[in-house]
Amino acid sequence: MRVPVGLVVDDEPMIRAVFSEALRRVGIQVLEAASGCSALALAQATTPDFVVTDVQMPGGDGIELCRTLRGDPALHGIRIVVVSGMASAQGASAVAAGCDALIEKPCSPAVLVATIQRLLALQTP
Repeated sequence: MRVPVGLVVDDEPMIRAVFSEALRRVGIQVLEAASGCSALALAQATTPDFVVTDVQMPGGDGIELCRTLRGDPALHGIRIVVVSGMASAQGASAVAAGCDALIEKPCSPAVLVATIQRLLALQTP
């Protein structure tokens, strides 16, 4: 069975570490990026199964990352979870950009893992 690969994108190192560790504990290989620009380069190089992204970050925000992934034929199938401290205000923009799920910060790692597992179960082999 193939190990899923995820990309966690957040400019806060502690948040990246907490989310990444929670995903690794359930057997997911995790890549990390601190900005939308570096995340896009990693996504193009590795084609992860999913991306978890913050919205507000220097060097390219999560909404633009979402739009770019959805517009790229090679990457448009990646599942995208937007995690935001202002989910109610940014929710419409995230959905319009093509995210698959929106989670309000702060969120427990368990909620993130459950969301990712649900989205991965929806993927067709």
